[in-house]
Amino acid sequence: MSNITKIKVLGMPLHIFALITVIMGIIVMSDILPDNMIGALLFAMVFGSVAGWIGDHIPIWKDWFGGGMLFTVLAAGAFFTFKLIPDGVIETVSNFNNDMGFLNFYILVLLTGSILSVERRMLIKAFLGFIPVILGGVALAIGLAALFGLILGVGPVNAILDTALPVIGGGNGAGVVPMSKIWGEATGQDPSAWYGTAFATISLGNLFAVVCAAFLDRMGKKFPSITGEGQLIRGENSESADAKKEEAKVGMTEYAAGLAFALFMFVLSGYYADKISIINNLDLGFTIHQYAFMVIFCGLANVFNIIPSEIRAGTKKVQEFFVKHMSLPLMVTVGITMDLNDFTKVFSFEKIVIVMVVVLGTIIGTVAVGRLFNFYPVEAAITAGLCMANGGGSGDVQVLGASNRMGLMPFAQISSRIGGALILVIASVLFGLWL
Repeated sequence: MSNITKIKVLGMPLHIFALITVIMGIIVMSDILPDNMIGALLFAMVFGSVAGWIGDHIPIWKDWFGGGMLFTVLAAGAFFTFKLIPDGVIETVSNFNNDMGFLNFYILVLLTGSILSVERRMLIKAFLGFIPVILGGVALAIGLAALFGLILGVGPVNAILDTALPVIGGGNGAGVVPMSKIWGEATGQDPSAWYGTAFATISLGNLFAVVCAAFLDRMGKKFPSITGEGQLIRGENSESADAKKEEAKVGMTEYAAGLAFALFMFVLSGYYADKISIINNLDLGFTIHQYAFMVIFCGLANVFNIIPSEIRAGTKKVQEFFVKHMSLPLMVTVGITMDLNDFTKVFSFEKIVIVMVVVLGTIIGTVAVGRLFNFYPVEAAITAGLCMANGGGSGDVQVLGASNRMGLMPFAQISSRIGGALILVIASVLFGLWL
Protein backbone atom coordinates (compact mmCIF):
# COMPACT_ATOMS: atom_id res chain seq x y z
CA MET A 1 0.00 0.00 0.00
CA SER A 2 2.87 2.35 0.81
CA ASN A 3 4.23 1.99 -2.74
CA ILE A 4 0.88 3.10 -4.19
CA THR A 5 0.89 6.27 -2.12
CA LYS A 6 4.27 7.19 -3.61
CA ILE A 7 3.03 7.00 -7.22
CA LYS A 8 2.66 10.39 -8.88
CA VAL A 9 0.99 11.32 -12.17
CA LEU A 10 1.51 14.83 -13.59
CA GLY A 11 3.39 15.51 -10.37
CA MET A 12 0.28 14.74 -8.28
CA PRO A 13 -0.28 11.91 -5.78
CA LEU A 14 -2.17 9.08 -7.47
CA HIS A 15 -5.35 9.49 -5.41
CA ILE A 16 -5.57 13.19 -6.32
CA PHE A 17 -5.03 12.46 -10.02
CA ALA A 18 -7.61 9.64 -9.89
CA LEU A 19 -10.19 11.98 -8.37
CA ILE A 20 -9.52 14.61 -11.04
CA THR A 21 -9.83 11.94 -13.75
CA VAL A 22 -13.22 10.76 -12.46
CA ILE A 23 -14.58 14.30 -12.23
CA MET A 24 -13.20 15.10 -15.69
CA GLY A 25 -14.95 12.01 -17.06
CA ILE A 26 -18.27 13.24 -15.69
CA ILE A 27 -17.72 16.73 -17.13
CA VAL A 28 -16.70 15.38 -20.54
CA MET A 29 -19.59 12.94 -20.86
CA SER A 30 -21.98 15.72 -19.80
CA ASP A 31 -20.55 17.78 -22.71
CA ILE A 32 -19.92 20.81 -20.50
CA LEU A 33 -16.16 20.97 -20.98
CA PRO A 34 -15.09 24.63 -21.48
CA ASP A 35 -15.06 25.33 -25.21
CA ASN A 36 -11.62 26.93 -25.18
CA MET A 37 -7.93 26.30 -24.64
CA ILE A 38 -8.43 25.58 -20.93
CA GLY A 39 -10.89 22.77 -21.49
CA ALA A 40 -8.93 21.30 -24.39
CA LEU A 41 -5.57 21.30 -22.60
CA LEU A 42 -6.98 19.86 -19.37
CA PHE A 43 -8.73 17.06 -21.26
CA ALA A 44 -5.57 16.33 -23.29
CA MET A 45 -3.36 16.25 -20.18
CA VAL A 46 -5.65 13.94 -18.23
CA PHE A 47 -6.50 11.63 -21.14
CA GLY A 48 -2.86 11.57 -22.31
CA SER A 49 -1.53 10.73 -18.86
CA VAL A 50 -3.96 7.81 -18.44
CA ALA A 51 -3.50 6.43 -21.96
CA GLY A 52 0.27 6.96 -21.83
CA TRP A 53 0.54 5.06 -18.54
CA ILE A 54 -1.48 2.16 -19.94
CA GLY A 55 0.60 2.01 -23.13
CA ASP A 56 3.83 2.05 -21.15
CA HIS A 57 2.72 -0.97 -19.11
CA ILE A 58 1.41 -3.34 -21.81
CA PRO A 59 3.90 -6.19 -22.30
CA ILE A 60 5.55 -6.34 -25.75
CA TRP A 61 3.68 -3.21 -26.83
CA LYS A 62 5.71 -1.00 -24.48
CA ASP A 63 9.01 -2.27 -25.90
CA TRP A 64 8.31 -2.84 -29.59
CA PHE A 65 5.29 -0.76 -30.64
CA GLY A 66 5.83 2.73 -29.32
CA GLY A 67 4.55 2.33 -25.77
CA GLY A 68 2.47 5.18 -24.39
CA MET A 69 3.02 7.54 -27.32
CA LEU A 70 1.47 5.39 -30.06
CA PHE A 71 -1.14 3.95 -27.68
CA THR A 72 -2.32 7.46 -26.81
CA VAL A 73 -2.74 8.41 -30.48
CA LEU A 74 -4.67 5.22 -31.26
CA ALA A 75 -6.77 5.49 -28.11
CA ALA A 76 -7.76 9.06 -29.00
CA GLY A 77 -8.52 7.91 -32.55
CA ALA A 78 -10.71 5.09 -31.19
CA PHE A 79 -12.67 7.54 -29.02
CA PHE A 80 -13.31 9.63 -32.15
CA THR A 81 -14.07 6.72 -34.51
CA PHE A 82 -16.51 4.97 -32.18
CA LYS A 83 -18.09 8.19 -30.85
CA LEU A 84 -17.15 7.47 -27.22
CA ILE A 85 -17.12 11.16 -26.29
CA PRO A 86 -19.43 14.00 -27.34
CA ASP A 87 -18.77 15.80 -30.63
CA GLY A 88 -18.38 19.09 -28.79
CA VAL A 89 -15.37 17.78 -26.87
CA ILE A 90 -13.78 16.48 -30.06
CA GLU A 91 -14.28 19.84 -31.75
CA THR A 92 -12.80 21.72 -28.80
CA VAL A 93 -9.67 19.57 -28.69
CA SER A 94 -9.29 19.60 -32.48
CA ASN A 95 -9.59 23.39 -32.62
CA PHE A 96 -6.97 23.71 -29.90
CA ASN A 97 -4.52 21.76 -32.04
CA ASN A 98 -5.36 23.30 -35.41
CA ASP A 99 -6.98 26.73 -35.05
CA MET A 100 -5.23 27.69 -31.81
CA GLY A 101 -1.90 26.29 -32.96
CA PHE A 102 -0.91 23.83 -30.22
CA LEU A 103 0.96 21.63 -32.71
CA ASN A 104 2.75 24.68 -34.12
CA PHE A 105 3.62 25.81 -30.60
CA TYR A 106 5.10 22.42 -29.72
CA ILE A 107 7.16 22.15 -32.90
CA LEU A 108 8.54 25.70 -32.80
CA VAL A 109 9.72 25.17 -29.21
CA LEU A 110 11.45 21.91 -30.15
CA LEU A 111 13.06 23.42 -33.25
CA THR A 112 14.66 26.38 -31.52
CA GLY A 113 15.73 24.45 -28.44
CA SER A 114 17.25 21.63 -30.46
CA ILE A 115 19.11 23.72 -33.04
CA LEU A 116 20.50 26.40 -30.72
CA SER A 117 21.93 23.86 -28.29
CA VAL A 118 23.82 21.86 -30.93
CA GLU A 119 27.56 22.38 -31.34
CA ARG A 120 28.06 24.56 -34.43
CA ARG A 121 30.57 22.38 -36.26
CA MET A 122 28.40 19.31 -35.89
CA LEU A 123 25.34 21.22 -37.05
CA ILE A 124 27.07 22.22 -40.30
CA LYS A 125 28.27 18.67 -40.96
CA ALA A 126 24.81 17.24 -40.29
CA PHE A 127 22.97 19.67 -42.56
CA LEU A 128 25.44 19.24 -45.42
CA GLY A 129 24.97 15.48 -45.42
CA PHE A 130 21.28 15.33 -44.69
CA ILE A 131 19.74 16.04 -48.11
CA PRO A 132 21.82 13.34 -49.87
CA VAL A 133 20.78 10.88 -47.16
CA ILE A 134 17.10 11.78 -47.72
CA LEU A 135 17.51 11.24 -51.46
CA GLY A 136 19.03 7.82 -50.83
CA GLY A 137 15.91 6.77 -48.96
CA VAL A 138 13.60 8.28 -51.57
CA ALA A 139 15.38 6.52 -54.43
CA LEU A 140 15.21 3.09 -52.81
CA ALA A 141 11.59 3.59 -51.70
CA ILE A 142 10.51 4.42 -55.25
CA GLY A 143 12.60 1.58 -56.68
CA LEU A 144 11.09 -1.00 -54.31
CA ALA A 145 7.58 0.29 -55.01
CA ALA A 146 8.15 -0.23 -58.74
CA LEU A 147 9.61 -3.71 -58.19
CA PHE A 148 6.81 -4.94 -55.94
CA GLY A 149 4.19 -3.26 -58.14
CA LEU A 150 5.52 -5.39 -60.99
CA ILE A 151 5.63 -8.58 -58.88
CA LEU A 152 2.12 -8.12 -57.44
CA GLY A 153 0.51 -7.18 -60.76
CA VAL A 154 -0.30 -3.60 -59.78
CA GLY A 155 2.20 -2.20 -62.25
CA PRO A 156 5.32 -0.15 -61.52
CA VAL A 157 3.76 3.15 -62.57
CA ASN A 158 0.63 2.74 -60.43
CA ALA A 159 2.70 1.60 -57.45
CA ILE A 160 4.87 4.72 -57.66
CA LEU A 161 2.15 7.28 -58.39
CA ASP A 162 -0.61 5.95 -56.14
CA THR A 163 1.43 4.62 -53.22
CA ALA A 164 5.09 5.64 -53.07
CA LEU A 165 4.63 9.35 -53.79
CA PRO A 166 1.82 9.89 -51.24
CA VAL A 167 3.72 8.01 -48.52
CA ILE A 168 6.93 10.01 -48.96
CA GLY A 169 5.22 13.27 -49.91
CA GLY A 170 5.43 15.21 -46.63
CA GLY A 171 2.06 14.43 -45.08
CA ASN A 172 -1.40 15.76 -45.83
CA GLY A 173 -1.52 19.56 -45.96
CA ALA A 174 1.95 20.07 -47.46
CA GLY A 175 1.99 16.81 -49.42
CA VAL A 176 -1.13 14.99 -50.55
CA VAL A 177 -3.35 18.10 -50.87
CA PRO A 178 -1.08 19.94 -53.37
CA MET A 179 -0.13 16.61 -54.96
CA SER A 180 -3.82 15.89 -55.64
CA LYS A 181 -4.09 19.25 -57.41
CA ILE A 182 -1.07 18.35 -59.55
CA TRP A 183 -2.73 15.00 -60.33
CA GLY A 184 -5.98 16.79 -61.26
CA GLU A 185 -4.18 19.15 -63.63
CA ALA A 186 -2.35 16.25 -65.28
CA THR A 187 -5.49 14.12 -65.76
CA GLY A 188 -8.22 16.73 -66.09
CA GLN A 189 -10.18 14.97 -63.33
CA ASP A 190 -11.44 16.08 -59.93
CA PRO A 191 -8.48 16.00 -57.50
CA SER A 192 -10.72 14.48 -54.82
CA ALA A 193 -10.91 11.26 -56.83
CA TRP A 194 -7.21 10.68 -56.11
CA TYR A 195 -7.04 12.41 -52.75
CA GLY A 196 -9.30 10.07 -50.76
CA THR A 197 -7.25 6.94 -51.39
CA ALA A 198 -3.98 8.86 -51.10
CA PHE A 199 -4.96 10.17 -47.66
CA ALA A 200 -5.77 6.64 -46.47
CA THR A 201 -2.43 5.52 -47.91
CA ILE A 202 -0.43 8.07 -45.94
CA SER A 203 -2.38 7.14 -42.80
CA LEU A 204 -1.27 3.53 -43.22
CA GLY A 205 2.28 4.63 -44.05
CA ASN A 206 2.36 6.82 -40.94
CA LEU A 207 1.26 3.88 -38.77
CA PHE A 208 4.00 1.65 -40.19
CA ALA A 209 6.55 4.45 -39.74
CA VAL A 210 5.66 4.91 -36.06
CA VAL A 211 5.85 1.16 -35.40
CA CYS A 212 9.21 1.01 -37.22
CA ALA A 213 10.47 3.94 -35.13
CA ALA A 214 9.66 2.09 -31.91
CA PHE A 215 11.33 -1.03 -33.33
CA LEU A 216 14.49 0.91 -34.23
CA ASP A 217 14.64 2.39 -30.74
CA ARG A 218 14.46 -1.11 -29.32
CA MET A 219 17.14 -2.37 -31.71
CA GLY A 220 19.36 0.54 -30.67
CA LYS A 221 19.08 -0.57 -27.06
CA LYS A 222 19.90 -4.15 -28.08
CA PHE A 223 22.85 -3.10 -30.29
CA PRO A 224 24.28 0.16 -28.86
CA SER A 225 26.85 0.53 -31.65
CA ILE A 226 24.16 1.44 -34.21
CA THR A 227 22.71 4.40 -32.32
CA GLY A 228 23.86 7.71 -30.92
CA GLU A 229 20.86 7.81 -28.54
CA GLY A 230 19.57 10.96 -30.21
CA GLN A 231 22.89 12.11 -31.66
CA LEU A 232 23.06 11.99 -35.46
CA ILE A 233 26.81 11.94 -36.24
CA ARG A 234 29.32 9.48 -34.83
CA GLY A 235 32.13 10.75 -32.64
CA GLU A 236 30.70 14.22 -32.15
CA ASN A 237 29.46 15.94 -29.02
CA SER A 238 26.06 17.27 -29.98
CA GLU A 239 25.63 19.85 -27.21
CA SER A 240 27.54 23.10 -27.40
CA ALA A 241 29.89 24.17 -24.61
CA ASP A 242 28.00 27.44 -24.22
CA ALA A 243 24.70 25.63 -23.67
CA LYS A 244 26.28 23.39 -21.03
CA LYS A 245 27.96 26.33 -19.30
CA GLU A 246 24.77 28.38 -19.08
CA GLU A 247 22.40 25.55 -18.23
CA ALA A 248 22.93 25.80 -14.49
CA LYS A 249 22.16 29.54 -14.57
CA VAL A 250 18.79 29.24 -16.27
CA GLY A 251 15.98 30.84 -14.27
CA MET A 252 12.50 32.13 -15.01
CA THR A 253 13.87 35.14 -16.90
CA GLU A 254 15.85 32.89 -19.26
CA TYR A 255 12.80 30.64 -19.72
CA ALA A 256 10.76 33.67 -20.76
CA ALA A 257 13.49 34.99 -23.07
CA GLY A 258 13.92 31.58 -24.68
CA LEU A 259 10.19 31.20 -25.25
CA ALA A 260 9.87 34.72 -26.65
CA PHE A 261 12.76 34.09 -29.03
CA ALA A 262 11.21 30.82 -30.23
CA LEU A 263 7.90 32.58 -30.92
CA PHE A 264 9.72 35.37 -32.74
CA MET A 265 11.56 32.91 -35.00
CA PHE A 266 8.27 31.25 -35.90
CA VAL A 267 6.63 34.57 -36.81
CA LEU A 268 9.74 35.73 -38.72
CA SER A 269 9.92 32.52 -40.76
CA GLY A 270 6.21 32.76 -41.55
CA TYR A 271 6.61 36.33 -42.78
CA TYR A 272 9.61 35.37 -44.88
CA ALA A 273 7.85 32.34 -46.38
CA ASP A 274 4.78 34.38 -47.29
CA LYS A 275 6.17 37.76 -48.31
CA ILE A 276 9.87 37.52 -49.14
CA SER A 277 10.76 34.03 -50.35
CA ILE A 278 11.42 34.07 -54.08
CA ILE A 279 10.61 30.37 -54.44
CA ASN A 280 7.25 30.71 -52.70
CA ASN A 281 6.23 33.66 -54.87
CA LEU A 282 7.12 32.24 -58.29
CA ASP A 283 4.01 30.04 -58.64
CA LEU A 284 6.09 26.91 -59.23
CA GLY A 285 3.31 24.58 -58.08
CA PHE A 286 4.89 24.04 -54.67
CA THR A 287 6.08 26.13 -51.75
CA ILE A 288 8.65 25.78 -48.98
CA HIS A 289 7.00 25.53 -45.55
CA GLN A 290 7.85 28.13 -42.94
CA TYR A 291 9.29 25.42 -40.67
CA ALA A 292 12.00 24.81 -43.26
CA PHE A 293 12.92 28.50 -43.17
CA MET A 294 12.78 28.41 -39.38
CA VAL A 295 15.30 25.56 -39.35
CA ILE A 296 17.56 27.57 -41.69
CA PHE A 297 17.28 30.81 -39.68
CA CYS A 298 17.91 29.08 -36.34
CA GLY A 299 20.80 27.19 -37.88
CA LEU A 300 22.38 30.40 -39.15
CA ALA A 301 21.87 32.05 -35.76
CA ASN A 302 23.74 29.14 -34.18
CA VAL A 303 26.53 28.95 -36.75
CA PHE A 304 27.29 32.68 -36.55
CA ASN A 305 26.84 32.73 -32.77
CA ILE A 306 24.57 35.78 -32.76
CA ILE A 307 22.26 34.63 -29.93
CA PRO A 308 23.41 35.17 -26.32
CA SER A 309 24.21 31.93 -24.54
CA GLU A 310 21.64 32.49 -21.78
CA ILE A 311 18.83 32.75 -24.35
CA ARG A 312 20.08 29.59 -26.05
CA ALA A 313 20.06 27.80 -22.72
CA GLY A 314 16.55 29.13 -22.05
CA THR A 315 15.23 27.71 -25.33
CA LYS A 316 16.78 24.36 -24.43
CA LYS A 317 15.05 24.29 -21.04
CA VAL A 318 11.68 25.24 -22.54
CA GLN A 319 12.16 22.42 -25.07
CA GLU A 320 12.87 19.94 -22.28
CA PHE A 321 9.70 21.00 -20.45
CA PHE A 322 7.56 20.50 -23.54
CA VAL A 323 9.09 17.12 -24.35
CA LYS A 324 8.56 15.87 -20.80
CA HIS A 325 5.12 17.25 -20.05
CA MET A 326 3.38 18.22 -23.31
CA SER A 327 4.16 15.23 -25.58
CA LEU A 328 1.31 12.99 -24.42
CA PRO A 329 -1.28 15.81 -24.49
CA LEU A 330 -0.13 16.57 -28.04
CA MET A 331 -0.66 12.91 -28.99
CA VAL A 332 -4.27 13.29 -27.82
CA THR A 333 -4.88 16.39 -29.93
CA VAL A 334 -3.25 14.73 -32.95
CA GLY A 335 -5.26 11.52 -32.64
CA ILE A 336 -8.63 12.94 -31.61
CA THR A 337 -9.78 13.38 -35.24
CA MET A 338 -8.06 10.29 -36.64
CA ASP A 339 -10.74 8.05 -38.13
CA LEU A 340 -9.52 4.46 -37.81
CA ASN A 341 -11.95 3.52 -40.59
CA ASP A 342 -9.61 5.27 -43.05
CA PHE A 343 -7.28 2.30 -42.80
CA THR A 344 -9.95 0.02 -44.29
CA LYS A 345 -9.84 2.00 -47.55
CA VAL A 346 -6.40 0.57 -48.33
CA PHE A 347 -6.96 -2.94 -46.99
CA SER A 348 -5.85 -4.79 -50.10
CA PHE A 349 -2.93 -7.16 -49.83
CA GLU A 350 -1.08 -5.44 -52.67
CA LYS A 351 -1.49 -1.95 -51.23
CA ILE A 352 -0.38 -2.97 -47.75
CA VAL A 353 2.72 -4.75 -49.06
CA ILE A 354 3.74 -1.82 -51.25
CA VAL A 355 3.26 0.68 -48.41
CA MET A 356 5.40 -1.51 -46.17
CA VAL A 357 8.25 -1.83 -48.70
CA VAL A 358 8.17 1.93 -49.32
CA VAL A 359 8.62 2.58 -45.59
CA LEU A 360 11.33 -0.07 -45.37
CA GLY A 361 13.00 1.44 -48.45
CA THR A 362 13.32 4.80 -46.72
CA ILE A 363 15.01 3.05 -43.78
CA ILE A 364 17.45 0.95 -45.80
CA GLY A 365 18.31 3.72 -48.28
CA THR A 366 19.03 6.32 -45.60
CA VAL A 367 21.13 3.91 -43.55
CA ALA A 368 23.20 3.00 -46.63
CA VAL A 369 23.87 6.60 -47.70
CA GLY A 370 24.17 7.77 -44.10
CA ARG A 371 27.26 5.61 -43.68
CA LEU A 372 29.05 7.88 -46.15
CA PHE A 373 28.44 10.86 -43.85
CA ASN A 374 29.20 8.99 -40.61
CA PHE A 375 25.57 9.11 -39.45
CA TYR A 376 24.37 6.65 -36.87
CA PRO A 377 22.06 4.10 -38.60
CA VAL A 378 19.16 4.42 -36.16
CA GLU A 379 19.12 8.23 -36.18
CA ALA A 380 19.55 8.41 -39.97
CA ALA A 381 16.71 5.94 -40.53
CA ILE A 382 14.36 7.75 -38.15
CA THR A 383 14.95 11.32 -39.34
CA ALA A 384 15.86 11.11 -43.03
CA GLY A 385 13.85 7.94 -43.58
CA LEU A 386 10.76 7.52 -41.43
CA CYS A 387 10.10 11.26 -41.21
CA MET A 388 9.79 11.16 -45.01
CA ALA A 389 7.29 8.30 -44.75
CA ASN A 390 4.97 9.60 -42.04
CA GLY A 391 2.06 12.02 -41.83
CA GLY A 392 4.00 15.30 -41.95
CA GLY A 393 4.29 17.54 -38.88
CA SER A 394 2.06 15.44 -36.63
CA GLY A 395 3.71 12.30 -38.00
CA ASP A 396 7.12 13.68 -37.05
CA VAL A 397 5.94 14.08 -33.47
CA GLN A 398 4.60 10.52 -33.42
CA VAL A 399 7.75 9.00 -34.94
CA LEU A 400 10.14 10.90 -32.68
CA GLY A 401 7.94 10.22 -29.68
CA ALA A 402 7.80 6.47 -30.35
CA SER A 403 11.59 6.39 -30.75
CA ASN A 404 12.27 8.69 -27.76
CA ARG A 405 14.21 11.16 -29.92
CA MET A 406 12.29 14.42 -29.78
CA GLY A 407 15.57 16.34 -29.88
CA LEU A 408 15.91 15.40 -33.54
CA MET A 409 12.91 17.53 -34.52
CA PRO A 410 14.97 19.94 -36.72
CA PHE A 411 16.07 17.07 -38.95
CA ALA A 412 12.55 15.61 -38.98
CA GLN A 413 11.27 18.96 -40.23
CA ILE A 414 13.88 19.06 -42.98
CA SER A 415 12.58 15.70 -44.15
CA SER A 416 8.91 16.62 -43.97
CA ARG A 417 9.22 20.16 -45.34
CA ILE A 418 12.21 20.40 -47.66
CA GLY A 419 12.11 16.71 -48.55
CA GLY A 420 8.35 16.95 -49.06
CA ALA A 421 8.79 19.90 -51.41
CA LEU A 422 11.28 17.86 -53.46
CA ILE A 423 8.70 15.08 -53.77
CA LEU A 424 6.14 17.55 -55.10
CA VAL A 425 8.59 18.51 -57.83
CA ILE A 426 9.17 14.82 -58.64
CA ALA A 427 5.41 14.19 -58.62
CA SER A 428 4.72 17.04 -61.04
CA VAL A 429 7.27 15.58 -63.47
CA LEU A 430 6.08 11.97 -63.18
CA PHE A 431 2.37 12.84 -63.36
CA GLY A 432 3.10 14.83 -66.51
CA LEU A 433 5.07 11.98 -68.10
CA TRP A 434 2.91 8.99 -67.12
CA LEU A 435 -0.68 10.24 -66.90
